[in-house]
Amino acid sequence: MKRQVLTALILTGAVAAQAADFQYLTIEKKDGTAVSLTAVGLDITYADGSMTATNGSETATLALTDVSRMFFSNSKETTAIAAIDDLQPEVPADVYSLSGRLVASGVTPADLRLPAGIYIVKQQKTNKKIQVR
Repeated sequence: MKRQVLTALILTGAVAAQAADFQYLTIEKKDGTAVSLTAVGLDITYADGSMTATNGSETATLALTDVSRMFFSNSKETTAIAAIDDLQPEVPADVYSLSGRLVASGVTPADLRLPAGIYIVKQQKTNKKIQVR
């Protein structure tokens, strides 16, 4: 038990030290949307299957089952996928990472927000590889 508490304290200190290098915490949801909060003074609590992140002026509460990933960055903005060639901006699409993991399902490309990277977008009978910068 003592070993687990000590390990948790060390990991918490390591995360806090790493967060000092970045200005924002971005929480990405399974539907592809993202919420960014200023990392300075950030406090994260977990209760009843949800996570609340607050820094005093901004607060985000999300169900843990909706969270896809969290990461620190130096930019608060997430980039929208523009309508590319054969993609129709208002038709629902499925978005996959290059490793084949489903990133978002049934979301229109016009509404989808993703961090920088390369993705496969599957829309009706069209598959496109896109790069988000």
